Amino acid sequence: PRLLMLASALSLGGSLVLLKFVHDLWVFYLVFGGIGALSMVALSEMLTVAIVPKWFIRKRGRAMGLASIGTAMGPLLFPISVQAVVSAVGWRDGWLILGLVTLAVLVPLSFLIKTRPEDMGLLPDGEESPPPTANTPTPAPIAEVSYTRSEAARTPTFWLLAISFSLATLSMGGFFANWLPYFQGIGFSAAVGSLAAIAYGIGSISIRLVWGLLSERYSVRHLLVVQALLTAVSVYFFLQISGPTTLVLAGGFHGLAVGGFFIMRPLIIANYFGRLHLGAVNSLIRPLTTITSSLSPLLVAGLFDAFGTYTWAFTAVLIAWLFVAAIVGFAKPPRKKPSSVVAQE
Repeated sequence: PRLLMLASALSLGGSLVLLKFVHDLWVFYLVFGGIGALSMVALSEMLTVAIVPKWFIRKRGRAMGLASIGTAMGPLLFPISVQAVVSAVGWRDGWLILGLVTLAVLVPLSFLIKTRPEDMGLLPDGEESPPPTANTPTPAPIAEVSYTRSEAARTPTFWLLAISFSLATLSMGGFFANWLPYFQGIGFSAAVGSLAAIAYGIGSISIRLVWGLLSERYSVRHLLVVQALLTAVSVYFFLQISGPTTLVLAGGFHGLAVGGFFIMRPLIIANYFGRLHLGAVNSLIRPLTTITSSLSPLLVAGLFDAFGTYTWAFTAVLIAWLFVAAIVGFAKPPRKKPSSVVAQE
């Protein structure tokens, strides 16, 4: 992971710097859509999905909640800061500055990455292992079941989760991307419509630690069902917007609801399939969610073009979240134990 993050940080920062010198459209596609996109594959989810859960078992929920706050802060803060830089120095130098900042921050941090606590002689959750004595034997390590990628793929639970995650990402990207034109279509200015996005960001950030703490007390599967149902309700509220107040409330409530998905999705995989092969297990899901995420804007926009209104598109998003809740409800923890039961503490 350290080498992967270092390479991704260098390629991402380098791609941003190169954008300053772009003069042809095909070069822009190559640098931004090619090199930049490949860099984000490792940087966007590697730490929260494959690394952070390896460091925690009992406190995994709160750790995931805290770690995911960073990814939620980006869309809330960076558009404003980047726009200020671009306004001050122009878009070419703006790319250059953003690239240099990316390199200055991510490259040093990449050297601090450790795959799991055992690599440093530590135990998960910050626990200590006292030295054995005549009267106090060494405590038995906690045995956590870990599935390999092939073992996980042979369980029905894995594919139920993969389908539900794919439906969720199919519902999110296009829904977010069409907020502003929807608000403008029902009579709001772009400035007022942006308030919903701000409310969404505040709601999503503020609730993540709460979702994480709840996951340490209650079943992650049941919480994920509740989260999907609440998200469906929040989409319904968007169809009932009647004024600026309800617009802001709808955006904020959607943030509170969907914010839990970014915690529960990696958390349920770690809890169900163990922490030894998290990167490999998640690698089977990532291509599916990437495809559905890329199709989401086309789906929502296509439904708008077909019916001339966002009502049917948002209704489809609502129904998709109901299906997510139903499918996750059937995704009970795997019963069949894999061949390897690893004492990882």
